[in-house]
Amino acid sequence: MKAWLNGQLVGWDKTNVSPLSHSFSRGSAIFEVVDITKTDSGPALFGLREHIDRFYNSADLTFMDVPIDKDELFKAVVETAKANKVSTGAAKFFAYYSQIEFSILPSNPKVDIAIFTEDYDLFNVKQEELSAPVAVGISSFVKIHPSVVPVHAKATGNYLNPFLSKMEMKRKGYDDVIMLDSNGFVAEGATSNIFFVKGKNIFTPTTTNVLPGITRSSVLEIIADLGYKVEERNIKPKEFPGVDEAFYTGSVVNVQPISAIDGAEIGSACPGPVTTAIADKMKEIYAGRVEKYNKWLTLVE
Repeated sequence: MKAWLNGQLVGWDKTNVSPLSHSFSRGSAIFEVVDITKTDSGPALFGLREHIDRFYNSADLTFMDVPIDKDELFKAVVETAKANKVSTGAAKFFAYYSQIEFSILPSNPKVDIAIFTEDYDLFNVKQEELSAPVAVGISSFVKIHPSVVPVHAKATGNYLNPFLSKMEMKRKGYDDVIMLDSNGFVAEGATSNIFFVKGKNIFTPTTTNVLPGITRSSVLEIIADLGYKVEERNIKPKEFPGVDEAFYTGSVVNVQPISAIDGAEIGSACPGPVTTAIADKMKEIYAGRVEKYNKWLTLVE
């Protein structure tokens, strides 16, 4: 497998970083994960432009100077996916301080860029398994407050918080997690945004305390086109017994139904009709069969 590293395609084994590097030891790297989907016209990256925009926003929020511009990064991601002949999978790209550092601030501000693309078939990963229904629990770990770190930055250090939350739930026998913010409102899953359905009304947390998801943004647009009403608002866990459906959205899970929360089943079927309608429409879009939404697809070939 080839990786793109500072302008060159190299083997994955050439991208090693010392544990003494600033980004390894301080969590100062930023990154993005982009879905690579199989369309009728060949493999395509979903929302690549939007992911790159968020990547540069993460850099601004973490005071990092990215050494290439957006167009260069765009071309490099496509080049890497093409070199690895990815048909269905993901692209993941990083900006990080690779030099060995012992101080809280990097004395050498050099930033490296690394891009990886992986085909799910090589790792025996199936998209239907990634999107399968999950039973979740509410974590005792609170979502990091935006006054502590910039939660809208996709920075590696921010992910200790959801790691601990999901690990806690795994040890309780759940598949995933719902994190609450410091005010007790629903924030998000470990690496996904979350939606709830009651009748034909859909509601989701605001992005005040969560990372604004690229898939989330796409789903919001699709929900409106399907004729449903959606509201972005504060949500308390006490509302869970009254919901008919719930689902996550994310670049890896796409649209993932939630079957139960803290052991209490949701609705009469999982996935429910609204979740199914949204997931089915997304599958059409991922396949490149809805011309209106081809704006989100970048063909690899």
